Amino acid sequence: MRIIARYGTRSEADERAAFLRAHGIVPHVTNTSSFLRTLGLRRDRSQAALWVMIDTQHDDAMALLANPNHEVHTALAPEELEALEAEGAIQAQRLLFRGTLGLAAALIVVVALLAIAGVV
Repeated sequence: MRIIARYGTRSEADERAAFLRAHGIVPHVTNTSSFLRTLGLRRDRSQAALWVMIDTQHDDAMALLANPNHEVHTALAPEELEALEAEGAIQAQRLLFRGTLGLAAALIVVVALLAIAGVV
């Protein structure tokens, strides 16, 4: 995963991501942290970042954003994009489920330790 650009608004980054996706490039948009700006650790005013998920598509993504007529050499077929997105959604659900189970187990252990110590 490599960053392509930062944008002043999330909607602008989303629009550029849709453009890349329409050309077979796998994009991802994230919000940028205003907390870092508050601490003075970041000076730019960007609100969103645009990433390419497949590193080998980075050069094509950069070229396509600079020139909408660029011929993409690393494009994925629509079926490949859908398969990747479906697999990503499944992996995200699994990760969330495992994290929830881990948190529940940790809370049970803490409550048990507090009960043993006579605090609860």
